[in-house]
Amino acid sequence: MRPILFQLGSFAIPSFFFMLMVASLVASFYGAWRAEKAGKDPVVVLDLAIITTIACVLGGRLFHVIVEAPSYYLENPWRILHVWEGGFVSIGAILMSAVAWFVYLRWRKRNFLEYVDVTILAVPIVFFFVRVGCLLVGCCYGKPTDFFFHLTFTNPGSTAYYFHPNEPLHATQIYLMLKAVILFVVLELVYRRRRFDGQTAAIFLMLYAIMRSTIELLRGDADRMLYFNDMISTAQLASIAFFVLGLVVWGYGSRRHRLAS
Repeated sequence: MRPILFQLGSFAIPSFFFMLMVASLVASFYGAWRAEKAGKDPVVVLDLAIITTIACVLGGRLFHVIVEAPSYYLENPWRILHVWEGGFVSIGAILMSAVAWFVYLRWRKRNFLEYVDVTILAVPIVFFFVRVGCLLVGCCYGKPTDFFFHLTFTNPGSTAYYFHPNEPLHATQIYLMLKAVILFVVLELVYRRRRFDGQTAAIFLMLYAIMRSTIELLRGDADRMLYFNDMISTAQLASIAFFVLGLVVWGYGSRRHRLAS
């Protein structure tokens, strides 16, 4: 694909980093607009967007360094700071963002579930553009396949080419982009018909867990860490936790709604 989006002399713009910035900008403006439309404070959501960008970079990067490639970064510790080169894990980004949201909303004395429900509507936008970055870089690639719909990486600079040069691979990056689109549509529909605070967040957690763990079955990048004789990945383990958390949020939110009515 295209790991470097464009280059002017010695100055290069990495595709993944560029798409990460696009994701942050588009999601921020959409989130603020959606919050104002829903009668929430758009400034709070914009603050959350800035916090989320920082949390995603820190959480996604740290998870990648600690879980996926610890030995590499022990030998090359300075490269931990090279975030523009890519190397992020969405699970780490989600976890760090959730903690940051909780701390910020508690500090601002806002209803946590109420604001999470509206802010989380913009999260699939981030997922979509980040996965476009993955496609351009050639990371998060699929297993070799003879399925008619596949991707073949021919750029020697891409990660997928390094391990599977010119080999047909499952189009996992595109599947993950479709996952983001489905999440966006479903969350919008749920939010408009929600019966209690936290319902949208609960649906997000459970639907994300199901779709992500399913797509993981087609992933071929070995650095994502596999357990139990390579039967389950880190993302699938995290997806189980996310699904359970979604059930807890659903139960908590619906119970609060019943007690208040």
